[in-house]
Amino acid sequence: MKNIKMKKEFWIGLIVSPLLLVVGCNGGFKTSDKGLVYKFLEGDALKKPYGPHHFMLLNHMLIGPKGDTLENSFLSDTLEELPYPLAAKNELLEALMMMGAGSKMEVKISTDSLKQKIGGSPLIALLESGKEARFIIQVDRVLTAEDYDAYRNQKFLNRIMAENKMIDDYASKNGVKGLIDGGWLLDSNKMIKYRIKRLDGLYDIEQRRLENAPFWKSAKAVTFHCEVYNIDGTLLVNSAMEGRLYRAEKLSVDPFESALAIYDVRCLNILPFYLGDGEEGEFLVTSSNGYGNRGRIGVPAYAPLRVVIKSVKPE
Repeated sequence: MKNIKMKKEFWIGLIVSPLLLVVGCNGGFKTSDKGLVYKFLEGDALKKPYGPHHFMLLNHMLIGPKGDTLENSFLSDTLEELPYPLAAKNELLEALMMMGAGSKMEVKISTDSLKQKIGGSPLIALLESGKEARFIIQVDRVLTAEDYDAYRNQKFLNRIMAENKMIDDYASKNGVKGLIDGGWLLDSNKMIKYRIKRLDGLYDIEQRRLENAPFWKSAKAVTFHCEVYNIDGTLLVNSAMEGRLYRAEKLSVDPFESALAIYDVRCLNILPFYLGDGEEGEFLVTSSNGYGNRGRIGVPAYAPLRVVIKSVKPE
């Protein structure tokens, strides 16, 4: 999975206000009545736009004045999703309304327009004003609302299955010999595979910790040491190397229901409450309990994690 995501702010900006496009025509480009400077690279313009309750699955690329790529969702593992525009309120929405499944269009766009619509992007903010960039769109499919719901559900299931396969592969290769399932337990509700080493050094395979109340159910906060890894073993967080203890707080008896989100890795706000004195927990978690659909530097979107928590003390 690759950590390149749709810039929703950009598409929202296109819907709510007009874009200033460079006017001109060369190399096969055409100029519409609204000032759209475009040409089809693949396919042709629709004879009639789609009606309401449709969704577009597409990719886009922004190429700067010097030919440098500013954004490229073509490298993403999933398609961008956008409600089909119902009115050509600006030039680019006009372009989208002209496009059907399998079509690809190139649009000339001014750097001033890019700065106006995507001002939060450092790459775009540094562009010289008054120059010309290119905006490329490729539409994969246009779906009805019913088909779009099915697409979204299937994509969600595919992601969950892919993450769980990575977790299962890790667990099967790193089990404890002589223990059933390598000592790993599974909480299917929280989608967490885990094993807990007791103070005597043995793994607790009898108590299903995450299915019961937290060990520190009366504590308002706990401190702990932790290590967080990508499932491939890349170290992301090590509290001992940072020279500090981490601290988690909760608002209710069940921290899975209510926890203060102090840490980006969601489970660090939750799992320490389930470990007793001297115990060490090893947890394999899906992205919903990790960095989620955004990831971070060194962590792709929808990435499962291996989390080690130890030295838990109540406050």
